[in-house]
Amino acid sequence: MSKYSDFWFDRQTEVNDFLATIGRDEDDHEKPKPKKDHMGLAGHKRAIGNFVRIVSGENIPVKFMTRGDSYTDGKSVTIGANINERNFDHVVGLALHEGSHIAYSDFEVFKDVRHWTKIRDWDLTPERMEFLRGMINYIEDRRIDSIVFKSSPGYKGYYHTLYSKYFNSKKMGKGLQSTMYRELDFESYMFRIVNFTNPDTDLNALPRLRDIYRLIDMKNISRLKSTDDVIEVAKSVCDVVFKLVGENKGGGQEKQNGEGEEDTEGEEENGSSSNAGGNGTEVDSGDKEMTPEDGESTDGKSTDGETTEGEEISESMKKSIESIYKKTKELLDGKSPKSKMTKNDKQIVDALSNSNSELVEVGGTEGLNKTKVVVVPDLTQALIDSKAFNFLYSHSYRYNTNKEDAINDGLRLGAILGKKLKIRGEEKDLIYTRQTSGKINKRLIAELGFDNGNVFSQVFTERYNKANLHISIDASGSMHGDKLQKSITSAVAMVKAGEMAGNIHVVVSFRWTQDNKPVVIICYDSRKDKITKIKKLWKYINAGGTTPESLCYEALMKKWLGGVNGDDNYFINYSDGQPWFSNGEIYYHGVSAEKHAQKMVKMMKNNGIKISSYFISEDNYQIDSDRSSFNRMYGNDASFINPTNMMEVAKSMNSKFLEK
Repeated sequence: MSKYSDFWFDRQTEVNDFLATIGRDEDDHEKPKPKKDHMGLAGHKRAIGNFVRIVSGENIPVKFMTRGDSYTDGKSVTIGANINERNFDHVVGLALHEGSHIAYSDFEVFKDVRHWTKIRDWDLTPERMEFLRGMINYIEDRRIDSIVFKSSPGYKGYYHTLYSKYFNSKKMGKGLQSTMYRELDFESYMFRIVNFTNPDTDLNALPRLRDIYRLIDMKNISRLKSTDDVIEVAKSVCDVVFKLVGENKGGGQEKQNGEGEEDTEGEEENGSSSNAGGNGTEVDSGDKEMTPEDGESTDGKSTDGETTEGEEISESMKKSIESIYKKTKELLDGKSPKSKMTKNDKQIVDALSNSNSELVEVGGTEGLNKTKVVVVPDLTQALIDSKAFNFLYSHSYRYNTNKEDAINDGLRLGAILGKKLKIRGEEKDLIYTRQTSGKINKRLIAELGFDNGNVFSQVFTERYNKANLHISIDASGSMHGDKLQKSITSAVAMVKAGEMAGNIHVVVSFRWTQDNKPVVIICYDSRKDKITKIKKLWKYINAGGTTPESLCYEALMKKWLGGVNGDDNYFINYSDGQPWFSNGEIYYHGVSAEKHAQKMVKMMKNNGIKISSYFISEDNYQIDSDRSSFNRMYGNDASFINPTNMMEVAKSMNSKFLEK
């Protein structure tokens, strides 16, 4: 389990990458390929984006790495596509690190090489340039991390996880205590310096390494207020290292003392001192995981001024350490390795993320286990084009022109009904005379002399309450054909009528199942959508899956059902059969499903929502058991209609809207 994300992050967006295996079974049947949990990845992206915005104080976009993409561009944060519960904290730490770079680093200064070497008389060979760049990157990383540590301490744990992976691992500790990287060359100094935060660092591994540690002064790294300050410290480090490595090329070696002031003798050919002084110096971490601002403490085993030889380790361990070090350098250079996502997967995840899709936990009562419902608050063209859902088709061979006919029929019917509903938007003043209070009626003043005090008038304004109407349509596989077409016609009619009335807010949702999850999509919301959206997008809506019924109601109630106090609230359901859904987590059928539906209906009523539930059947297909189940679930709110007479639904709702 992720240690730190558990506090901040809802596990509803858990990613299950392994849904199936590749290949063929024993009977030589093709097995399904593993599928990306696009909803989970969209949830991760959204959560990480929120983290980055909080830490940086800026709206920095977060995107998945795709094939052909470059690494960090200084404008957005890239994350890898392989996110799971085991690595989520590390991914968050990396994203926060990148985001803080964008917020707090001066990228223009990074690009100006001449600025780096100002007031320095260096012969900048490619090797020296690479070392200088590495020092700037390393110190700047620690500076911007320290800013986050102070401003957002709640996110510190994610950085701990990041450090543990790249800098503070036990394997890297073994490397620091080993014979590796003890030669007088740039790579050895780079290896030792970038691992200063590791508790097993050996500050006596190389000449003047302790002096460099003090120059960087990790404990007081927050003293550096800008990238310019970082560059000055990096140049001071280079002044030391360039001299040491340069002298070594000439055959000499400077041996470290306490302040780096004297040269010593006795070096070996490989540049390592023959004077062993113990196993080095431990850096105090304050806790088990190093922070950028923790300081230095000695373990009493090494002597300041002596270099140490290190311990021998196996070749396999050396290779493992080299691999970690390579990744560390890539991180410092803004090129940390990240798994890449296909463009198709990215399209789906982006569409889900941009529509604010989420997983809502339901169930857990009436003998039902818990499961999660995919709730999509906004149907978009991008979502359709992404092919995230099988029941939304934009490709021509699945295109159903009957949807356009159904929509147009609904608009015509709605225009007729809307004329009657216009009265809801009107106000009527009623004047009551001969009242004991109110405004004096001038015509009645003369009656005051006859001891008649009822000379006042009062004006009462009669108006309808605002109305909130949620239409939920069963779009399971059995609703295909006329039943879905007529349901759409009826819904569109009420959308149009509500628009004409002016004070009726209409929301239309459709519900399906896919990939072992109930799905409910808000396909229209009059507060933000125009009817043109229906004309443009609803023609792609098709029937598919099973009947998750009240599981979707519960998800909707947690998020979108209801309205402002004082409003009239209505819920209309279109369905054609008994509820049924199963995914290994929950078996939603029979008595338990009916009881759950009854509970959701009761909850809606208790919240002041008036319910009308229409059972849609065909003349030649109407099973008694289905009717009985429907009656048990909805009681007096159940109605039974033929899809060819869906116009009657709209008319009946029209009469309800005109009730005062």
